[in-house]
Amino acid sequence: MLILLCLSLALVGTSTSQDRGQICVMSYEDRNGNGKFDESEPPVTQGIGVNLQSALGITVATKLLEASTYTVPGLVCIGDLPRGEYQVLLTSAQYRATTDFAFSAVVAPGSAPVRLDFGVTPLPVVGAERTEAQTSQLTDEQLQGLQSIGMGLIASMLISLAMLLIGWLIYMLVFRRRLKRIRAGRRQRPPNPPAGATMRQVGMALSPAPAESMTAPAQFQPGQGSPLLFADDDTSPSPMA
Repeated sequence: MLILLCLSLALVGTSTSQDRGQICVMSYEDRNGNGKFDESEPPVTQGIGVNLQSALGITVATKLLEASTYTVPGLVCIGDLPRGEYQVLLTSAQYRATTDFAFSAVVAPGSAPVRLDFGVTPLPVVGAERTEAQTSQLTDEQLQGLQSIGMGLIASMLISLAMLLIGWLIYMLVFRRRLKRIRAGRRQRPPNPPAGATMRQVGMALSPAPAESMTAPAQFQPGQGSPLLFADDDTSPSPMA
């Protein structure tokens, strides 16, 4: 990796003229977080922006790592720069800087290209957002399946409620009928006999009272005759004088 980087810088340096300079930024993934480039750490090939400003704060050039000619080694080079001092500002929405993200560089004609090492580490929040975005994107078939499942659940709930309501109405009708029968039976039932009453007394109480014509003594009205009288010594009847 280091040899490839040196060859890239050498090729870039030979292509510039003697009175012009060049600034190159090498972005790498700082896995151990020490702020220094190690040979085992891979270069970053996307998600880095380089903004070059003059000493007066005027933007001279802006480049993205994806659009660089040397994307594979993680290099962004801005050439054909006149002598002077420059400010290099690095931006990224996918990585967090483990080194400085603002550098000062001096371009001198005839000198080697200026190399700046920019260490970064991936942002876990961005990765989580990407994962959530990927999982939240459902196909039309999946959405239709979810809608059909939801409609089925709603229909089953409505049917269950209707069955419960019908069962409650049937129960109330049957209960009312039974209650009416119980009340009617209580009205027709004879009163309970007092404690200690005999069966004869109970039967007499339940039997109807005899008619008055059967129990009342015979009464004779005037003009209907007189009853027969018996003599003391004779059993044959004789009319009274």
